[in-house]
Amino acid sequence: MTEIAATSAVMGNQLAGIAPSQILSVDSYFSDIHDHEYDKSLGSTRFFKVARAKHREGLVVVKVFAIQDPSLPLTSYKQELEELKIRLHSCQNCLPFQKTSLTEKAAILFRQYVRDNLYDRISTRPFLNNVEKRWLAFQILNAVDQAHKSGVRHGDIKTENVMVTSWNWVLLTDFASFKPTYLPEDNPADFNYFFDTSRRRTCYIAPERFVDGSMFTTESDQNTPLVDLTNNNQRSRGELKQAMDIFSAGCVVAELFSEGVPLFDLSQLLAYRKGLFQTEHVLMKIEDQSIRELVGQMVQREPEKRLTAEEYLKQQRGKAFPDIFYTFLQPYMAQFAKETFQSADERVLVIRKDLDNILLNLRGGSSSSSQESSEGVLSSREEQGLIVLVSVITSCLQTLHSCDSKFAALELTLHLAPRLGVDILLDRITPFLLHFCNDPVPRVRAQAVRTLAKVLALVKEVPRNDVNIYPEYILPGIAHLAQDDATIVRLAYAENIAHLAESALRFLELVQENNVNTEQDLSGEDTEETLHPNENYDSELQALHEMVQQKVVTLLSDSENIVKQSLMENGITRLCVFFGRQKANDVLLSHMITFLNDKNDWHLRGAFFDSIVGVAAYVGWQSSSILKPLLQQGLSDTEEFVIYKALNALTCMCQLGLLQKPHIYEFVSDIAPFLCHPNLWIRYGAVGFITVVAQHLNVADVYCKLMPHLNPFITQPIIQIDKELVLLSVLKEPVSRSIFDYALRSKDIASLFRHLLLRQKKRAGSIPECPTPEDPAIAQLLKKLLSQGMTESEEDKLLALKDFMLKSNKAKANMGEQNHLGEAAQTGVIDLATLGITGRQVDLVKPKAEAEDKRDLLLISS
Repeated sequence: MTEIAATSAVMGNQLAGIAPSQILSVDSYFSDIHDHEYDKSLGSTRFFKVARAKHREGLVVVKVFAIQDPSLPLTSYKQELEELKIRLHSCQNCLPFQKTSLTEKAAILFRQYVRDNLYDRISTRPFLNNVEKRWLAFQILNAVDQAHKSGVRHGDIKTENVMVTSWNWVLLTDFASFKPTYLPEDNPADFNYFFDTSRRRTCYIAPERFVDGSMFTTESDQNTPLVDLTNNNQRSRGELKQAMDIFSAGCVVAELFSEGVPLFDLSQLLAYRKGLFQTEHVLMKIEDQSIRELVGQMVQREPEKRLTAEEYLKQQRGKAFPDIFYTFLQPYMAQFAKETFQSADERVLVIRKDLDNILLNLRGGSSSSSQESSEGVLSSREEQGLIVLVSVITSCLQTLHSCDSKFAALELTLHLAPRLGVDILLDRITPFLLHFCNDPVPRVRAQAVRTLAKVLALVKEVPRNDVNIYPEYILPGIAHLAQDDATIVRLAYAENIAHLAESALRFLELVQENNVNTEQDLSGEDTEETLHPNENYDSELQALHEMVQQKVVTLLSDSENIVKQSLMENGITRLCVFFGRQKANDVLLSHMITFLNDKNDWHLRGAFFDSIVGVAAYVGWQSSSILKPLLQQGLSDTEEFVIYKALNALTCMCQLGLLQKPHIYEFVSDIAPFLCHPNLWIRYGAVGFITVVAQHLNVADVYCKLMPHLNPFITQPIIQIDKELVLLSVLKEPVSRSIFDYALRSKDIASLFRHLLLRQKKRAGSIPECPTPEDPAIAQLLKKLLSQGMTESEEDKLLALKDFMLKSNKAKANMGEQNHLGEAAQTGVIDLATLGITGRQVDLVKPKAEAEDKRDLLLISS
């Protein structure tokens, strides 16, 4: 018999002798506590007043016992609690009172504050799953085993005294060595005073602790605790036994696995003591057979039949408790209970560093387990371990401070998500990712959006309680990101909005499918009514469309072109499927068209042509007439990169059959001259388009309508026009880049082409002579081109590119005019010539002829 157990009865009986009386409010006792600041009351019983206080090391629980009888030997009880603290020092799952204080007014006990006890945690979202319940039960038995091996009996194990941290670590607390061991069965006053602190009448006390009331001195009514201060035999009878704690722990485990339904209230426990009450009706609520058998053994009426906590842990290894709890999780998680790992940032960084080793341990360290996991099939061992590990990670997310630890947490989440179940992803991971979407650091918000989209893409089924999670929680939770102050955040949202919309739609369809299956199961047959049991489906779909549409329109109208470009490059086709054909036209295409008017951002214009294929593929060939002028505009763009993108878009659309035949012929006429363009990629793009066209035309159309456009640009007739390599092998040399660029930059390119056309007619014999250009500037330009090596063949190629070059030259002139006006608006200086207003030049110094010579020299030198 330990000293602590032996003295508990005497202490309890002496305290029981103090009749409840009016005492002060709990905050009034803090005047004698100099290093603790009162925070708030945590309630009170007739025995204790309880408060939360602030200390330099964190929050603490303060329990105040008001002294009504100065003769009580409280000093000895203080020494007893100090000894208990020393004995439990190394017990990882035990939390004794860490400090005691005696004043004239009260005895005060201090311990670390933990927000939730098991009673609260059972009914708090996210609800515990089976693995988590097993993990908590395992730790409860460990806590009892640790205490018993240290020579300590608890005496009052109940759900309110089992504290559960945010990462599901169990701490057994409020060791009750000062409460009586034995209680009179015919007087509930002692039980109410000492043990029914919650006023729920729930009873966790072992039946052998209730004894015949005649053993006690009865000098009071049924509402007053009974007293025996002198009977030395009572001290012997007051020893707390291990079996008593085992019974109480069994009641706690039963309540944990029966959704908070207690095994006994006081009257049921007293009846059970006499064999008049059976536990089966509650035990049958425990679906897990191993746990049900464990609880049944722990709450046996005869104490001698109960095993020790250590024996139950050995017995249930591999049964109620997975082997991974013993070999890895308990020792690994214990490190986070130490003071050195109180920081959430430290815990996350340690887990990231250890992740490979953690996964190896969870798989059992064998190559076969690793192979199984890599194929996407998790072993039971790995799944159970991951669920426990995730609770540690998610518990840290809301209190992280450094960016490194936040990114580490997101990285861990992304790494583990494919290995986790739907319930964990939606109930545990998603809320914290939404929390990160409001982080003060833009980079964290951006990464949180990317992680959220990838996590939600893994959800392939609908948990029962989460059918409205997208429209009511997820989408509203990230809606503000479309107008975030930081471009990097809006960019991340634009990258992922299509994926998020797709996930939301799939989720809605899964809900609909579940409803159909439920209706069919109930009716037993397929009827017209069971095809759409959810009458709100159409309205829910419309609401979902509207939510996403608002954000898409906002992003497509963003002030930064990179955001618009990102949206088009990362999901415009997905959004087409999401919205349907009509909205794809009305919402997406109508906004995308405006991007071609942005003359200052050729990346955005190029992104338009990358995206237009997906839109056209979904909308169908009916959009051909709408897209035709847009594609033609792309073929005459000032940037060769955009031209190449437009050619690729046309090639893809032709392959998909999205171009009507009359439009194809028009495009062939526009594109064939690109076969002699100086840009290699444009020539390749033109070849790709022509060969695809040839593949879709019959032989007659190829030779009658396609070949005439190709003949000027090939060295010899070919048969296999549908082969890219064959067509490339017979192409004539392209026009010289220097000649092309010089001609394209000329101010009067139209006059240049008129003179080149006359020269071509003279070579063909259509006209006898080619007149000399009347404009000296054209004469000088022609002279410059000839000096650069322009041959008759080069002239023919320039004429073939005439329509393109005229459009491009005009577009560049317009762009230059817009840029000049924009600069003038900023500087306040406007060149009238750009507005078409010509001034009258008056030369006050040089004669006219000298001025013309100077102009000619400038033209040549340019």
